[in-house]
Amino acid sequence: MVNSMDFQHLLPFGITGLTVAVLHAAMPTHWLPFVLAAKAQKWTYKKVLTILSIAGLGHVMTTTLLGAAIVWFGIRVTESLGQIFIVVASLSIFLFGLYYIVQYFRGHRHSHCRHDHPHVHDYNKTAKDGWAILSLLALLTFSPCESFLPVYMSAWNTGWHGFFVLSGVLAIGTLLSMILFTSIAFFSLKQIRLQFLENHEKLIIGTILIILSLIVFAMESTHHHG
Repeated sequence: MVNSMDFQHLLPFGITGLTVAVLHAAMPTHWLPFVLAAKAQKWTYKKVLTILSIAGLGHVMTTTLLGAAIVWFGIRVTESLGQIFIVVASLSIFLFGLYYIVQYFRGHRHSHCRHDHPHVHDYNKTAKDGWAILSLLALLTFSPCESFLPVYMSAWNTGWHGFFVLSGVLAIGTLLSMILFTSIAFFSLKQIRLQFLENHEKLIIGTILIILSLIVFAMESTHHHG
């Protein structure tokens, strides 16, 4: 049971942790790729939320394990290890975007033919879900919430109890925020019906994903070297 003294001691850490988790999850890298993938792959809302939840849990677990290692064993996340995480996360989304662009140009020849055959727009559905899902999982699993690690460190003297409370705060704040922003973007994008976007969907989405991967790499690299 948590007595009033423990609650008062943990409250500032909990509020700080929740704020960090929500602000971190609000970053477009945590929900925009899922919305774009759902648009390109024609996923249902239920499917994109399932994939988002699995990826989000991987994100939370990686952060929690790093926090446990830092707090309990005094292990420092070295710059080289952090750089590996950055490269894997950025590369997964870069390749995902490149794959969409390749799919677009492979099927682009058919999109302009004047026949009324069913194959004209088949290229819109040729990308496999496996590629998309693995890329999204890699993006979040290999990009832990490093801004939450100092919260773990600051709550060192709260012991195991404080660690698990903060891990719960991290999970709830991150997952609920990701679901919220994804839902808003998913239904907003669903209302957009522009012929140009429909005809060039994979090219546009692939380009956005590549740009996003470069932004992730640049931002995270700056954070590590800063």
